[in-house]
Amino acid sequence: MAAYETEDGQPRYGKRVSPEELAAHLREQGIEPPSGRTTGVRRSGADAANDAGRSGPAGLSLGSARRRGRRRWRTLGLGLVLMLVVPPLLLVIGVLTVVDGSPTRGVQLGSDGAVYLRAGTTTGLYGSAVSATSGCVVTGPDGVAGVLDIPQEGVPYAVFTASQTGTHTVTCPAGTTGLMAGPAMNFDRLPVATALILGAGATGVAGLVVTVVGAFRARR
Repeated sequence: MAAYETEDGQPRYGKRVSPEELAAHLREQGIEPPSGRTTGVRRSGADAANDAGRSGPAGLSLGSARRRGRRRWRTLGLGLVLMLVVPPLLLVIGVLTVVDGSPTRGVQLGSDGAVYLRAGTTTGLYGSAVSATSGCVVTGPDGVAGVLDIPQEGVPYAVFTASQTGTHTVTCPAGTTGLMAGPAMNFDRLPVATALILGAGATGVAGLVVTVVGAFRARR
């Protein structure tokens, strides 16, 4: 006979109970019974299924939902970039490809239209509207006036070549305030600039579509 058992086989200290009795006693005391592996209590099929759902597919579904949510917001962000950032950038690059940075290296003409030029310099006259450069005349230091050439119809741009070094005076029917004189455009690059400008428009349309799709997915 073991030292910790009585003659009738009961524990010397306490009372041996079955797992079911132990679980019932713990419930009476308001204590959750330990897991089935510790107490030997067999859990119901519903409880096991719930635990499996919490630790398995439900967890995977939550992670998948978070990943899908991040992808939806990435789609929306990509659409906004394509619609708001890329088109203006391509448009500016296309324009600068033709003008070769001419407006940034030009000078503003005041109301008197005076600009100092060197002999043989080809100068472009830039305006904000077609009418601004239409019918303009340039007068050289010798007082001889010449009509500016318009290489491209419908474009607020005219060009002339200085015959002498000195101050030239530009006169336009609409006035010269707001006009700019600078290096002439490079029309050899016009096909590349046109492709960039068309690409800007196509990218903007694609960005709008992607933005709408991303916004729709983000709301789901």
